Amino acid sequence: MNKADMRKGMLLKGKVGAEEKIYQVLDLKEKVLVLDYVKKTMPVWKTYEELSDCVEKEEESMAEATDIIDAMVGESRKTAYQRYNMISGILPFFLEENMRTEAIKRVSERYGISKQTVRNYLCEYLATMDVRSLAPGNKKAEKKLSADDKNMRKSLNKWYYTTKKRTLKNCYTLMLQHFYCNADGTLREQYPSYYQFRYFYRRYNKKETEYISRNGLSYYQRNQRPLTGDGVQAFAPTIGMGMLDATVCDIYLVNESGTIVGRPILTLCVDAYSGVICGYLLFCKLNDAPVVTLNDAVTV
Repeated sequence: MNKADMRKGMLLKGKVGAEEKIYQVLDLKEKVLVLDYVKKTMPVWKTYEELSDCVEKEEESMAEATDIIDAMVGESRKTAYQRYNMISGILPFFLEENMRTEAIKRVSERYGISKQTVRNYLCEYLATMDVRSLAPGNKKAEKKLSADDKNMRKSLNKWYYTTKKRTLKNCYTLMLQHFYCNADGTLREQYPSYYQFRYFYRRYNKKETEYISRNGLSYYQRNQRPLTGDGVQAFAPTIGMGMLDATVCDIYLVNESGTIVGRPILTLCVDAYSGVICGYLLFCKLNDAPVVTLNDAVTV
């Protein structure tokens, strides 16, 4: 490719050693600033001689990404523009490596994300110069499961995620009996190890699915579901609204002679928005006697 024929935004296709590369031209000066269009790594400056063997490649269609973002509403579209806002302060400095590195560091500290994540967002945008490429739905397809992976998935669904609550080791044994034994009952030469089975389980296991399938939906909703506080925060959007609750403690108080005189009652005040404990009161109503306060109200 001649120097005169190069222009910003064009795609160059060529070989670097035995590997075929596709570059996106970002800027033209004494050298050419290019971005690896496939791996989406940080842009680097290359000489015109290094790119002389490259040929122009037709720009890949953004139709797929366009369909994705246009079909999305709400959170997905919001996420794409949030990611763009993160990297927008880096774009004026992406030509200078030192300034670009410092800008990435500031963005990482400000938003509490890793520098590599910021680089990924930046490279994804530079490759297309389109906010739509930052949409979370625009991802590569997941790796297809192998035959062993499918057998392990079937085994987990059939024997582990049930109310019988079998152990993982037991499920592995059942998998070998059903999928990896010959007609005479002998084990085949090739079969996944228990460590592979356990790794597959840990990689794809979802605790919510496990709890519901093994203990039942009612038990999960009553004892194991996460309390995110969304319903409470609907009527308490800011700090300052307290919620009071009281419970009878599971102990009995006795007097000096050993006679039971009552059970203490614990009253708690919690901020509805933040969940911070504001204070508590512990008292006991003795049998046929006035209320006795065990301690004054304490503010945490």
